[in-house]
Amino acid sequence: MKLRTFGLALAAGVAVFLVVGVAVTEAALQWIEFSLFVGLPVGLVAGVTAAALVLLGVGDEVSLQRRRAAVALGVFGVVFLAVLVVVAGVFSVGTLHSLSLATAVGLLAGIGSFALDPGETSSITG
Repeated sequence: MKLRTFGLALAAGVAVFLVVGVAVTEAALQWIEFSLFVGLPVGLVAGVTAAALVLLGVGDEVSLQRRRAAVALGVFGVVFLAVLVVVAGVFSVGTLHSLSLATAVGLLAGIGSFALDPGETSSITG
């Protein structure tokens, strides 16, 4: 396993943890007072699942479609985290707007990666 594959999996896991954790926390806020205690475990499970999907999806014995999907999820994670750091850290935009913008740009990058990849993902798996 290459370091690049591990990095994609880590980025996808952290990004999905943040997106799902915040979304569930905010959605449950109107019904549950301490909704963070619901959002964190759900986000953790989603993040670990996303990281595992990337690690398993970039293996040698998987179909080209699964490999492309795994790489696209990893690209989403990398772009999401990069945009989040730049928008929230450098430009000091609020948390909700930073997460929303990072999610939108990450989704576009992931979808674009999947759509434009002609199947040349072998450079990631080595």
